[in-house]
Amino acid sequence: MSLQTEITKGASEISTDGYAMSIGELMNLYRDNELDLHPEFQRFYRWTLPQKSRLIESILLGIPLPSIFVFQRGDGIWDVVDGLQRLGTIFEFAGVLRDENRKLFPPLNLLKTRYLPSLEGKVWINEDKPDRALTNVQRLIIKRAKLDIKIIKSDSSKQVSMNCSSD
Repeated sequence: MSLQTEITKGASEISTDGYAMSIGELMNLYRDNELDLHPEFQRFYRWTLPQKSRLIESILLGIPLPSIFVFQRGDGIWDVVDGLQRLGTIFEFAGVLRDENRKLFPPLNLLKTRYLPSLEGKVWINEDKPDRALTNVQRLIIKRAKLDIKIIKSDSSKQVSMNCSSD
């Protein structure tokens, strides 16, 4: 079989879709167990606190983020193929990230960053110490920020989805 024949055959076996979704929508999918951050082919959660703080800084400043790739399983659930570190950081900061035993991670306390040094010690919400928390406006900026989602449909080869993972 020639290379071009192999390319044509392989490309015909892949079905994809894509659109922008708000972080708030993705948080809802995660809370409703419709978005899985723990597929077996994903790397371990390993970003450092400075990296996590810089991601939140980027979102607040409106800096575009790379696409998130998901594999849509036959049951409709999305497995995160590429974007675990980014989504995990966002969900951890918002206080909704759960481990494989469904136990909540402690909410993330940010570090100061180059452009937003006042992020130091900030948390998503803190009713006891409101000065440590983001304001409602700042939380809405994050929740309404859009991420580009690339969806590999369940009729595509699962091996294709595993080849997309990078973070």
